[in-house]
Amino acid sequence: MDKRVCRWLLILALTVMPLTAGAQQGTPPAAVLVADQVFLTRDRTLVAQGNVEAFQGETRLRARTISYNQTTGALTIEGPIVISEGENTLILADAAELDPDLQNGLLRGARLILNQQLQLAANQINRVDGRYSQLYKTAVTSCKVCEDGRAPLWQIRAKRVIHDKLEQQLYFDEASFHIRNVPIFYLPRLRLPDPTLARATGFLQPSIRTTSQLGTGFKLPYFIKLGEHRDLTLSPYLSSATRTLEFRYRQAFRSGRIQFDGAYTRDDQRPGETRGYLFGVGRFDLARDYVLEFGIETTSDPAYLKDYGYSAKDRLSSQITVSRARRDAYVRASIYNFESLRDTEVNDELPTIVLDGDYERRLFPSGIGGELRMRIQAHSHRRTSDADIIGRDVARLHGEVKWLRRMTFGNGLVADGQIGASFNAFDIVQDSSFAQNHSDIVPRRPLPCAIR
Repeated sequence: MDKRVCRWLLILALTVMPLTAGAQQGTPPAAVLVADQVFLTRDRTLVAQGNVEAFQGETRLRARTISYNQTTGALTIEGPIVISEGENTLILADAAELDPDLQNGLLRGARLILNQQLQLAANQINRVDGRYSQLYKTAVTSCKVCEDGRAPLWQIRAKRVIHDKLEQQLYFDEASFHIRNVPIFYLPRLRLPDPTLARATGFLQPSIRTTSQLGTGFKLPYFIKLGEHRDLTLSPYLSSATRTLEFRYRQAFRSGRIQFDGAYTRDDQRPGETRGYLFGVGRFDLARDYVLEFGIETTSDPAYLKDYGYSAKDRLSSQITVSRARRDAYVRASIYNFESLRDTEVNDELPTIVLDGDYERRLFPSGIGGELRMRIQAHSHRRTSDADIIGRDVARLHGEVKWLRRMTFGNGLVADGQIGASFNAFDIVQDSSFAQNHSDIVPRRPLPCAIR
């Protein structure tokens, strides 16, 4: 019989019957099978051989032979078997017995691969309702498994592993951690998120940090899922010279997000003192297209960030900004606070508090054509020192108006015209070398024509 005819006969046989039963019992239709060769045995078993494929929803199965018992509705499958469930789950097996929906059954000599990262090899896998996979005598690793049979760098062996596809969790019974084939420690119970889960409460990868000042220390981060839109990570950092608790808090809102990173320390560098730092950022969308952004950077002492490797900054800046950008207008208002960590700088003599604003508008007058641009900038910075000259405080107002026009002639001459003026006004205090008030007006000269 022609292969194309066999394929269509099998599709017709395995879809019409289950659809009729499903309409009567209210169950979903069974799988659809396609193969190169089909024949029916005396006990009413339909056998498909050669390039066999079965489909059920997002599940796709490929095998050498599939036998379908029309009485029991069971599928007996001979491998090699490949079952893919979406993009994140792949099952390889030598043989299997499954129901028509491919949701329940038994697979022998199987491997479960999650998100192309984690491999679970087991003697057999029991599938239950398409949600649970129970693996027996299992070896789990994310290392590459060599074809020559050598053990991977690390693996977790367990008597039983249950994969909950819905909750995206792995549950281990009688687990032991091995490096190569050497057992390191034993865990009677263990729960881990599978690689497809982005966020789950639990321990993260530990790390070891060694410095000349703090010695060798150990960090063990613990991630806490506080909800669908916020989380907290606590990381104890312990060594012979320090006892530190690091933290990171994140939260997403309907119109924005925030994140704070920091640490609290008691160490031998400054006995009896509390050390720490706090960095934070946030962004929120406001009404009428305005955007609010803020940043916080502060530390207990100038050496703390470098001692603990949190940042290489020698100047910290905190700010809050409200801005709006549209096609023909831009507006921004900002407040900054700067703090120097340099030994050669004195914060009282630096402009640590800064106010800054900007407004720009474009107009297209129909009477004269071209483009009219207007801009106003305001700036003020203040030093906390009251000393003359080194405690100078300055405020500045800058304005600019210009008109631009381009004309193209038939002979290819392009003329760009530009005219305008700008002004500046200054207010300077606590500096006897300058007058307190100063202003100027500067005209803008027209641009020459250019041939293009």
